[in-house]
Amino acid sequence: MAKRRAGSQTATTKSRESTRPRCVQRGGSSQRQYRGIRMRRWGKWVSEIREPSTRTRIWLGSFRTAEEAAHAYDAALVCIRGPNAQLNFPNDPPTIPRGTPGRYSTREIQAAAAASA
Repeated sequence: MAKRRAGSQTATTKSRESTRPRCVQRGGSSQRQYRGIRMRRWGKWVSEIREPSTRTRIWLGSFRTAEEAAHAYDAALVCIRGPNAQLNFPNDPPTIPRGTPGRYSTREIQAAAAASA
């Protein structure tokens, strides 16, 4: 009988949590934190995504708001994973150029992200 590690989560719990933006406490205030983005010290929001096959990062750009950065991440995620990817904004899927998910070049992914932000 396999031992269960303390603090491990079931697959259903983990997938349910990843579909919603997390709320993170920073400096005493609650901020929304979307997947694939972070805030620079000087206030700009940046977005990047990892390619699943090579584990290299694709830089998607710097943005004024967290929402713009999250929309750019969503467009890149659809280019890489396809239309069934878990998005930051599932009710507002991005429009991407025709092609096969996973077959876009880095430049095409960056262009789709920039157009969607």
